[in-house]
Amino acid sequence: MGHEVEKVAVARGHEVVITLDSPEEWEKNDELIRSCDILIDFSTPQSAAFAVNRCFDLGLPVVSGTTGWSDGLSKAIERSRTGNYAFFYAPNFSIGVNIFFQINRQLARLMNRQTGYSADIHEIHHIHKLDAPSGTAIALATGIMEENEAYSEWSTGNNPEKGKLPVTSERIGEVNGTHIVRWSSDTDDIEIKHTAHSRRGFALGAILAAEWLKGRKGFFGMADLLNSNH
Repeated sequence: MGHEVEKVAVARGHEVVITLDSPEEWEKNDELIRSCDILIDFSTPQSAAFAVNRCFDLGLPVVSGTTGWSDGLSKAIERSRTGNYAFFYAPNFSIGVNIFFQINRQLARLMNRQTGYSADIHEIHHIHKLDAPSGTAIALATGIMEENEAYSEWSTGNNPEKGKLPVTSERIGEVNGTHIVRWSSDTDDIEIKHTAHSRRGFALGAILAAEWLKGRKGFFGMADLLNSNH
């Protein structure tokens, strides 16, 4: 993702000042980092909390798309709100996926009236992805739980307890990302599906978020970007 973000940033007229792969590089390049306008984080669950909080310490706006660090993320969101730091986070920066999120919520609301259906989520990614389920799958599960009275928790596996939404994962080859939400009954199935053809859509969304974040303070997500007039 870092390479894709760099290519899109340059294509849109931005300068990539530095790329950072370890905490040691942060210390060695402190002055150069301070000269940046923003940092975009697509790192690992182990390093994201360090990167985001370091940006807060430096007063540097940060856009993050790293998933799998839920505890650190919650603390970073709280810190951005209480400390008035500029933080934009999304589990998926694809414009199409974020439209998919809204469709998912609408379908979940409609299914409150249909007690004969049960939901499940399945996601497929490349073998290099470190977290499972994906952050996008968890976001889809959260959307269903917030909109549908039948579900209060999600669970990995195909046979969860009643009231738990099953979320399953596959890691295959170089798949960029496929997410399927299915509502099943004895008579039929309803499926909505998003398939990413490349990583460019994710990178473009991250750059658009970075451009939009300029001059703002606080915590933001893709809904803020998509619903904004500027």
